[in-house]
Amino acid sequence: MTFIQIEFVLFFLVVFTAYWAVRERRLQNVLLIVASALFYGWVHPWFLLLLYVSAAVDYFGGLGIERYPKHKGLVLAASLGANLSLLGYYKYWDFFLTNVAAALDAVGVQNSVGPLGILLPAGISFYTFQSMAYSIDIYRGELKPRKNLLEYMLAVSFFCHLVAGPVQRASNLLMQAETPRTLDWERVRSGFALAMWGAFKKMVCADTVAPYVDKIFALESPSGPMVWAATLGFTIQILADFSGYTDIARGTARMLGWELMENFRHPYLATSPSEFWKRWHISFSTWIRDYLYISFGGSRGGFLRATMATSAAMLISGLWHGASWNFVLWGAYHALLLIGYRLVTPRIPASIRATPAGHVGAVGLMFGFTVFGWLLFRETDVSRIFRLLQLNPLAATADEWVATVVMLTMVVATATPLVLALLAERFVLPRLSTSGWYLPVQTTVWAGFAVCFYIFVRMDAVDFLYFQF
Repeated sequence: MTFIQIEFVLFFLVVFTAYWAVRERRLQNVLLIVASALFYGWVHPWFLLLLYVSAAVDYFGGLGIERYPKHKGLVLAASLGANLSLLGYYKYWDFFLTNVAAALDAVGVQNSVGPLGILLPAGISFYTFQSMAYSIDIYRGELKPRKNLLEYMLAVSFFCHLVAGPVQRASNLLMQAETPRTLDWERVRSGFALAMWGAFKKMVCADTVAPYVDKIFALESPSGPMVWAATLGFTIQILADFSGYTDIARGTARMLGWELMENFRHPYLATSPSEFWKRWHISFSTWIRDYLYISFGGSRGGFLRATMATSAAMLISGLWHGASWNFVLWGAYHALLLIGYRLVTPRIPASIRATPAGHVGAVGLMFGFTVFGWLLFRETDVSRIFRLLQLNPLAATADEWVATVVMLTMVVATATPLVLALLAERFVLPRLSTSGWYLPVQTTVWAGFAVCFYIFVRMDAVDFLYFQF
């Protein structure tokens, strides 16, 4: 079940009504656990087994760390090992076998090694990282292990964030599972507005530009202009798709009295790679920073140590996105950006960086670097990536230029609502929110969204991009 299916709308209406009819926190928690199991196991019920095994490993691991402090390192290692083994098998084992077969073929060794066709459970990377963070926080002394298994399982399996994040910290969700929640119609209204906006970004923006992007990347020999136009299209698609999912997750959770962390803050306005990662997939980038980058030494050991920590963290973050070498390449690319900016930025006079022109130039340059990175992310065949990069970005036939113009038109059409929303957020909402026109304007916008949903709805709903990770 996904957020943009009519089944989910009906599902959420039933859950919302029953949830607030109950009012008692423990019964609400039980209802949410059952609802989350139904949501996650809708198509493949066996996915629930992996989810609960991963959660149980860390739950009992946390208790073991507290009970056996002298052996807490071994308990943590066992907990992390079990989680990473599950993740490694389901997400990376076929990738490993494929590369072993390729290596044997390269040296002329006949073999029958091949992928097993293992089905990747939706969201396994998200809930595995979140569950592991619970054990690590207990090991570090930053969190006390929970004795209430029910509340812990709810924090791990809560359906609003389960499949594609945000990657919540255990302390945040546990605190909310342990705290009574009361119906607040202002929060319901706010959550509904956020979920509507997220659905609009997914259904109207991302899913409209996606077919055009897919058709160009499926061509055997696209021209340079077509490739870069499609990459721009993917730049819009992935932002609208993933931030749309996050907004629906945060909005529906807020309607149930929960608050999930913000995951996107206009990432394409970043002026540097480090700022980009403070704006893009914030829950994941902070996880990488706190549990990998800092563990690898961070910036405590000077430039060389920071460079090594950055490289390791970004390579792992790239591989986390998928079992394919293009994601490793994408992670390496962003590591080089972070290191390069760390070297170059201090040498640019502050007087230049502080000017409006300097700021605009920095945003434009970083946006260009980001678009280039999305080509590495979108095209999974590394050898084809290098072939595409060799194409002349200005050379195309007349028909190819027509296709390029069509692609760019779709880019502008789907990016326009995002730009208008940004302008409204900056200049209109602060004034409108204190006036009597706020609710009439908001309900009118909701009506407009509903009309768009009716027009753009697809019988074959397109999964969110990050479901594959």
